[in-house]
This record gives sequence, structure tokens and C-alpha cells, in this order.
Amino acid sequence: MKRISLFGFLLCFSVLLIKSVVSGAENKQESIKLEDITVKGEAIPYSFDPGTINIISADQFENLRLDRTSDILKEVPGVEIGNYNQGGVANSFSMRGFKSCGHGGDAAIYIDGIPLNEGESHADGYADMNVIIPLEVERLEVYKGPSSVLSGNFARAGTVSFFTRKRGTYNLLKAEYGSFATVDVQGAFGTKLGLGSGLYNNSAFQFYRTNGYQENSKWLKGNFSTRFSYDLTDRLDASLSFRFHGSDWHAPGYIPENQFKDEDWAKKQAVNAEDDGGKKEFYTQRLDLGYDLTDKFRLLYWVYSTQQNFTRFAKMGYNPGGQTERNYDRKVYGTGMSLNFDSSLFSIPCLGVVGAEYYYEDTDWLRWNTSNRVRIAETQDREFIIKTSSLFGKVDLDISRYFRPQLGLRYDDFGGSYTNHDPGSSGFKHDMNNYNHLSPKVGFHSSVLDPLDFRASYSEGFALPEEEAKYDPAINVDPVNIKQYEVGLTYTPIKMLWVDLSTYILDTTNEIQEDPPGSGQYRNVGKTRRKGIELAVKFNPVTALKIFGDASFVSTEVRENPDQQLEGKKINGIPENIINLGAEYSFPWGLGIRAKWRHVGEYYIDSMNQFKYGGYDVVDTALSYSIKDRNKTEYKLSFRVDNLFDEHYSQAVWHGYGTNNYAVAWPRTFWVGLTVKW
Repeated sequence: MKRISLFGFLLCFSVLLIKSVVSGAENKQESIKLEDITVKGEAIPYSFDPGTINIISADQFENLRLDRTSDILKEVPGVEIGNYNQGGVANSFSMRGFKSCGHGGDAAIYIDGIPLNEGESHADGYADMNVIIPLEVERLEVYKGPSSVLSGNFARAGTVSFFTRKRGTYNLLKAEYGSFATVDVQGAFGTKLGLGSGLYNNSAFQFYRTNGYQENSKWLKGNFSTRFSYDLTDRLDASLSFRFHGSDWHAPGYIPENQFKDEDWAKKQAVNAEDDGGKKEFYTQRLDLGYDLTDKFRLLYWVYSTQQNFTRFAKMGYNPGGQTERNYDRKVYGTGMSLNFDSSLFSIPCLGVVGAEYYYEDTDWLRWNTSNRVRIAETQDREFIIKTSSLFGKVDLDISRYFRPQLGLRYDDFGGSYTNHDPGSSGFKHDMNNYNHLSPKVGFHSSVLDPLDFRASYSEGFALPEEEAKYDPAINVDPVNIKQYEVGLTYTPIKMLWVDLSTYILDTTNEIQEDPPGSGQYRNVGKTRRKGIELAVKFNPVTALKIFGDASFVSTEVRENPDQQLEGKKINGIPENIINLGAEYSFPWGLGIRAKWRHVGEYYIDSMNQFKYGGYDVVDTALSYSIKDRNKTEYKLSFRVDNLFDEHYSQAVWHGYGTNNYAVAWPRTFWVGLTVKW
């Protein structure tokens, strides 16, 4: 009842806000042309940010073949996907020396301002991008490191923000069929409802099914989203959006090294596998209001909710038995308000945002010991509540072409509780320990020469203790401190050439470690340094030819740790280098070709740096043909070959159970597709 009352209060507040703003708007004489609904600072152009931001456009989502929406991150310099090949289980990805993005809490991930990170579900910060339909995405913004004031918790390696299409008139259909009976059908539609009306609808759907490459790897998922946007007055606009995701899958799990080396045997599950897999239902609802106070100031208000039920069956190791069922019933409510402005300060043009938000998450956590999905005994029954209150703001000052500074600040305060009803225990309830963090974000741009834009920034972030440790009264620690120092430049000497280069140092200090090891006592000790270089190049010597590439080099070092054997070691799971190189050519008569080579370098797979994986090289190719009919409807036929040279490799390798363990990547695959646009 408390959860329903909270959401009811937020909705009532929303209605009262609409009424009050409409009343005020009716008394205004000035009429302002409204733009699209913006989301928590979305009105601030990313080009002003002094940190590195990588942008993925709608065209890339439309033209690339993506088994999972998260696969688009392979287009981002310095990112490697840890593909577990386990159906609806969210994959991890590494970025800026952090390895637990997506499947853990090293990256903040949003869809239209709704956080996907789960505070206490499966893994701290777990975020499932399978709920996003690739064809609905208008753009993706990837902020590197803790540089964005719009993100607090989990934004260690960076922030991944998906923005879907808003308003507009368009129709897109895309269907693909490929190896292992894989079917992917998507649609995205934008409509203005009624002549002269200010009402718009944007909807999208996806149906995906595959038998998978390995034994026991079938996966079925469906997605649907819709948004209604309406201009209530010349100044006030509103948007109401809904999202649904359903998924059911079987998973082969990991296999040991001796099995992985035999390519035929690698198609099978491991010995003593127990029908791993799971199912998931996921829903979101969101209301946005935007009000133009003047032509220089825009007020945004939002409220959203998320409901999720996620069940996973998983077995680790290769001995008989050991499977578990994990169920997470999760409910989230969030609200916030921000003021976006484009004005001047003492005659200096300035652009910025100030805002506040509140987040409430309630997770019921259940676990059973199972055998081939049959429950044997319940082992855990827990409830976690997390409450987060945040303030944020930043301002960009256009003092001169040589000095355009940005000043930003974010404050996060955490509360909540942990209730334990584990079978066979007396039970208890603990309030969350007190955690808060003030995170400055500062930097500047400088156009030293016309074709050269230099940038430098300093930003801070944080990490809370993991899992139940946040609520343990015996653990008295502060959040981990994360500091990023970055310099970069963008060079465009001629219209056909774009080059971006950045270098960074990321230091984590005050790490929360067991000290002494094995004692059960935790203190703020430990330091780790991550540093690297990222380079991206785009070259268009002629209109029809696009050459693109990127390269990243990462070095990590454990500098201090209570376990002195770890000092000087590298972080496992972080490739030393990642290189992408590709080209596209479009012939005048509609034929197009594309080829891309991806190299992922070697990396350690254990914390003591005794075992390594050698990395891999993969080449993907595509051939397409586009035509338009007399009504300007465009038809695009495509034929693709992924992993052209049939590389036998893995994107998820780790050491344990006395062996190296692998999730097998797909071999050479073939795909045909049809895209229709009108």
C-alpha cells in the first residue's frame, strides 16, 4: 500500500502542476515555438561538454545487425562486450579500465531518462539493454568516465544514455533471417494524430527468436514501446510513455578449456549442465512536462515507475548439482525537476541546467537450490529498499573561442533498509548506513586554431559498498573515491577528415577492502590506477566512400591492496588494446558494400595475472541494394556474413574451478534482410 500511495502522490502532484502551469500560461501574451520534450538536461548540447562523448546515430542502429541492443557499443572506441551467450542475461562490457559495466555497477545506463541499473538485483548496478528496440533509438550518448552531472551512482566508467525518436512522421520496418533459425522483426512509427492537432505518437515493436549456436540456447523475446506527446498550450507540452519487455530463454552456460578447444564439442553444454536459462517481464511508465518560462528558460518535470520480475536458473562449475533459481521482483518510482537555460551572465553567453531528483527502489529477492529447474529448498528471502536524493547543476560559459569553461556539481544522498527472512534464521532488519557524495565536474574547451578544438576536464565519482555490506552496521566505511583527469582534441583540417584523440587517468582511492584479508573486517584501503588513449578517425575522400576506425590502449595497475600479492598486478578482464577498421562504399545505382575488422587484444583472466586469453580478430561484411518507388518508399535488401573467416573465439573468459572457462561466440553466420521506409 505504501508503494501505491507514493506513486499516487506523484501522479497527483503531476496533475496539480499541469493545472497551475496551464493557468499561468493562459495569462501570458508572448507565444513561443515549443521544441520536443527534453529529458533531464537533454536540452544541453553534448558538444559543450569538456569530457569525451561518443555519439551513435539512428542510421547506425538502422543499418547494423544487432542480436542485442548492447552490441551497438562495439561502435564506441575502447569498449569490449563480454558476451555470455546466455539469452536474456544482460552482457557485461568494459570501458576505461572498468570491466563490470552492464552486468554490474560500473556504468550508469538510461533509456529516455529512466535508469536501467538495478541497485540490489542479481548484481549491484545490473542493467538489461535487451528492453530497448534498436529501431526506436534516435541517438546514443556515451559519456566516458564520471563526467556527466546527470548521473550519480554507477557512473564510474561512464554513462550510456539512449534517446528514442520523438514526434516526427516516419514509418520503418525491418526484418532479418539468419543462421540457427534466427528471426528479428522490428518496426518504428511516428504519427501526428489529427490535422492541426498538437498530438503525436511514437511507437515501436520487436520480435526476436533464435535456436542459438550451442545446445540448449533458444531465446524468445518481445518488446513494445509507445509515447504520446501533446502541446497543451504554446508554452506547455506533455508526454506519456510506456514500455514492455518479455523474454524466455535457455542457456548453455560456460564450458571448460579442454571442451572449448574442440570446436565440435564446444557446440555442446558442459558435462552435468542443468538446463540453465530464465524468464523476465519488464514494464515502465513515464510522464514528462516541459514549460517554456521564456525563450531562454525551460522547466522540465518528470515522474516514472518500473516493474520487473526476473527469474534466472544458473549453475557454476562442472560437478553434479549446484544449480540455483534466483528471483527478483523489483519496483521503482522516480521523480525530478530541472531548469534548462540559454542566457547570459554579465554579458557572457551561458548554457546550463540545475535540477533535483528522487529515486525509490524496492527489490524482493528470493533464491532456491534447484536441480534442472526443480526447486529443492529455499535458501534466501530478502527485501532491499534504496532511496536516493540528488541535486545537480552545470553551466557552460562562452567567454571566448580560447576559453569556454564548464562548471558542474552533483550531490547524492542514500538511504534505505535491508530485511532478512532467510529460511532457518531468526530474521533481522538493518537500515542502510549513511552514504553521500559531492562530485565536482569541471573543464574547458579552447579553439586554439580553426580546425583544432582542445579540451581538458576533471571529474569525480564514487562507488558504494557492494550488496548487503551497505546495510551492515559493523561496516563503517566511506564511498570509494573516483577521479578522472582527461585531455583531448578534435582535429578537422579539411571537410572530409575528422580526428578525435583523448588520453585519461582514472584513479580509484579509498577502496573498500577486507583488511586483513579473511578477517571479515572492511576498511577504506586500496588504490587502483587506470590510464589510456582513445583515437577515432573518419575519412570521406569522396561522397560515396566512408573510411572509419578507432584504436584504444589501456593500462591498469593495483597500486595498494591489503593483499600485497595483488600490488602491481593488472585488473583482469581488460583488453590491452581494441582496434576497429572499416569502410563503406555506395554505388550510384543503389548498391552498397561494408566491411569491418575488429581486433581485441590479450588480457589476464585472473586477479593474480597467472592466466591470459589471447584475444581475437573478427571480420564482418555486408552487401545491400536500395531502390525507391514512385511514392518515394525506400526498399533496402541486405546480405551479411558475420565472422567471415570463422574465428573460434570467446568474448567472456575467466579462470576458476581449476580451468579457464569460456562462453562460446557464434561462428560464421549468414543473414538476409529487408528494410522498408516510407
